[in-house]
Amino acid sequence: MKSSSYSYEQLRELVANETLPVMLVDLDAFDRNAERFIQTARSSSKTLRPASKSVRVPALLNRLRELGGDTIRGLMCYSAAEAAFLAERDHDDLLVAYPHVQLQDVRQTLDLTRRGRSVTLMLVSSEQAERLARLCQEVAEAPPLRICIDVDASLKKLGQHFGVQRSSVRGIDGLTNLIRSIKQLPQLQLVGAMTYEAQVAGLADTSPHQRLLNPVIRRIKSSSMNWLAEYRQQIRQAFADENVAMKIFNGGGSGCLEHSAAHAALTEVTAGSGFLQSHLFDHYALNKCEPALFFALPITRIPQADRATCQSGGFIASGAPGPDRPPTVFLPTALSVDGREGFGEVQTPLVVPQALQGQLRIGDPVFFRPAKAGEIAERFNEYCLLRDGEIANRVPTYRGLGQCFF
Repeated sequence: MKSSSYSYEQLRELVANETLPVMLVDLDAFDRNAERFIQTARSSSKTLRPASKSVRVPALLNRLRELGGDTIRGLMCYSAAEAAFLAERDHDDLLVAYPHVQLQDVRQTLDLTRRGRSVTLMLVSSEQAERLARLCQEVAEAPPLRICIDVDASLKKLGQHFGVQRSSVRGIDGLTNLIRSIKQLPQLQLVGAMTYEAQVAGLADTSPHQRLLNPVIRRIKSSSMNWLAEYRQQIRQAFADENVAMKIFNGGGSGCLEHSAAHAALTEVTAGSGFLQSHLFDHYALNKCEPALFFALPITRIPQADRATCQSGGFIASGAPGPDRPPTVFLPTALSVDGREGFGEVQTPLVVPQALQGQLRIGDPVFFRPAKAGEIAERFNEYCLLRDGEIANRVPTYRGLGQCFF
């Protein structure tokens, strides 16, 4: 998927006086992507909780809140320290989606609770619940710690586990036992559950790197969503049977938001990468978002007519190593990465087709799209925001504000 909003010549002119590398965000595309997700949630009577890890730019998180109004409910954070950082910037209703087990994280969360902020930590087992309760006891005059259960939403079929290994809470009996265990711990306040369908939201199904697997993946996704619609109802009933109000029942992701929002049991859905549409999300049949994030590297060498080398570029996404993890060329579209070297720490060699030979010069920019939307923010101090073909603003990333949560 390529955006037609900008030509190479336009972008080259835009960054002519910039120090490269530079990250650019097309605000017009960002807004359109956000409106797609906001409307999907609103039309299904759900709220939308943006995933901060896929943005990591406070100004853009603020923008989502402004665009969505009452449809935007808080943020899904990736660490307690990040939640504290965002709370200082007037964000509230912060759901920390990844389990924490350290005293400092509990202290920060309880401190925010005392100050009137709503922060919820995730847990995945009775062992973790007991540990969190003990840690709360070490904090003087601690209010109850809000917690949410991460319920495994992987599909089990033909003896296989389709999904990620996130949670040991599997099946309604296991969930009920954990709810009952938590109710015995006065230090904890259970407020809901999360069911993340990673085998749907996080798995491409139109990828050019796995053409033979794509039809199989689509069948797994369809089967997963059909099963989850009923399973989520059973989860909601389990909470009701134990007289625990579900203030939060979260699900979804950029790769399947429309289908997840249709599940009546959920109270909210989450999206993250689709706001900026990093290139991994081009290959989802259900995702109609458009690219809004790209970076520029300068050409510093032209060793021969069919080669040009850019400075920097080793922004490889996390996850299982594969051909989809490096960035991709955005503009000029005819360029390709030299497969013998790939994206390097200090340089990225490119193959120049005959049609472009002699047209590129030392100092010219080449534009790329990252595989993932959030983690590349750790490599830039600021993002340049484009509006109507101009750089309208410059805003700091977490890194630019001196923050590194892990």
